[in-house]
Amino acid sequence: MKHRIGRARLAGAASVFALAGILVLSSASAPRPRPVGDTHSVALQGSPVELVFRSLQPGEAILAFLKDGPGVRRVTLQVRDAKYVLGGTEWGAKPFALIGIDVAAKAEPLDIRVTEEKTDGTLAHFDEALAIEPKEFPRQRFNVAEAMLNPPPQEQERVAREADLVQSVFDIFTPEWMATGGFQSPLPGRKPFPNFGQLRIYNKTRQAVHAGVDIAAPWGTPALASNAGRVVLASNLYLSGETVIIDHGRGVFTFYCHFSKILVKRGDLVKRGQPIARVGNTGRSTGPHLHWAVRIRDVRVDPFSLVDLPLD
Repeated sequence: MKHRIGRARLAGAASVFALAGILVLSSASAPRPRPVGDTHSVALQGSPVELVFRSLQPGEAILAFLKDGPGVRRVTLQVRDAKYVLGGTEWGAKPFALIGIDVAAKAEPLDIRVTEEKTDGTLAHFDEALAIEPKEFPRQRFNVAEAMLNPPPQEQERVAREADLVQSVFDIFTPEWMATGGFQSPLPGRKPFPNFGQLRIYNKTRQAVHAGVDIAAPWGTPALASNAGRVVLASNLYLSGETVIIDHGRGVFTFYCHFSKILVKRGDLVKRGQPIARVGNTGRSTGPHLHWAVRIRDVRVDPFSLVDLPLD
């Protein structure tokens, strides 16, 4: 059986998204999203799977969870080249998964292949398509030291090596879910800049998409782990300065940088709300602040789209 939850219009720019107009539905009988606090939810037709999200746009996180379904042992969702197992015992699977829509994703249907494993051993397959809507991201110009924009020859090998190192970290898949409850801001009470997805133009020549959120704070302010997990990187990098990456399991990572001092080391298990470093201005930075980012299976999403999901 093949059916679709709406179809998006193509748009010129990628986007994060508003809280209204989530799905463009193709028929009156298709499921409609309903508000759940600051999020919306929709059930996949013919399946005991429900999706919860702020909106369906580039840069957003989606919570998929398995409800009680008669005769269903587990459900596997295939999204792009990634599989998400809900329920069952494979990899100690939980009845939920986190899925990301990349900040650079096009406003076009996102196909999901659904496989249900019944308690009698039979399988059922069907397809869904989520309607991804567009949003315009802001633009801003920056002037930075030329050495940070174009590293000198003696530093170029370091920059390339560190880029490979960070990518190898994000390629890790830890089967265990180590987070506890919902995610929180690493600087509670401090207002983030609305700059996720911002197109940045450095020194009038170089363009880059800002795939995180900046939060200003005085030098030395303690930054907290947004959830429990394992520290997989704690090091000084040329562009991001003093940097910490935490693996929360199931392909979910939080990334923090520009610190003045790191308080943890690689391999440490940290708790939600534990101080991990102090705010600074290291790397390519124009003032004391924290750059906070999230990767879900190497997909770049707005950290606050993860915070808003009801993981408690």
